[in-house]
Amino acid sequence: MEQGGRLRFEGVLLDLFGTLVPAGPRVSRAPHLYEMARTLGADPRRFERDWAQSFAERVLGQFGTLEETVVSIAARQRVTPSADAVRRATEVRLAFSKSTLESCGPVLPGLDALVKAGLGLAVVSDCSEEPPRLWSSTPLGSRIHATVFSCEEGFCKPDPRMYQLALRKLGLPASRCAFVGDGGSRELTGATAVGLSAYLYRFPGDDGRPDVRYDPDTGWTGPALRNLADLLHPAR
Repeated sequence: MEQGGRLRFEGVLLDLFGTLVPAGPRVSRAPHLYEMARTLGADPRRFERDWAQSFAERVLGQFGTLEETVVSIAARQRVTPSADAVRRATEVRLAFSKSTLESCGPVLPGLDALVKAGLGLAVVSDCSEEPPRLWSSTPLGSRIHATVFSCEEGFCKPDPRMYQLALRKLGLPASRCAFVGDGGSRELTGATAVGLSAYLYRFPGDDGRPDVRYDPDTGWTGPALRNLADLLHPAR
């Protein structure tokens, strides 16, 4: 809605990977997965493949904890790692995830502008256990007012419940909120289906890199943002 000639939302729902932090091509993820595999006594290339193919199960929390996930993926090679190997492999994964979450620097000025303007912010993410486990220690954790993580809920975007839960946590109706994301998981069309104003935004530097979005919105013709703070300006 517009107030005094300025586009003014009361809340913004934000995707995480590819929006607030880089998504990155698969090749950039392989080294830490190879290290995990070697720690577990598994074949690195097969482990990396099995990890990638387990995306849907991981983001729905079907394996349980990260430690249980590591054991389950190793078991696909009939590998039974020791408890110490699982602990060390888990540490490798958490270090990689923390580094990714701390790469949010380019979007922080835009987020801070939204916070300063009084908007409520919620992250709505299809993710496995790592982000919620690390969230409070990241720069995003101190700026975002509410979170909806698929691994904790048992459903993921574009399920309407993802957006509706975030709106309930913010205490706002969809008509007063925007959704911002890179378009993975058909999240933009999912957002518009529940009455949100949806905007395409990709993390700075991700444009032009290999597209690793899962089940993306193809042919999105809706609005796009150059900066998160553009949500504070009148619609063009």
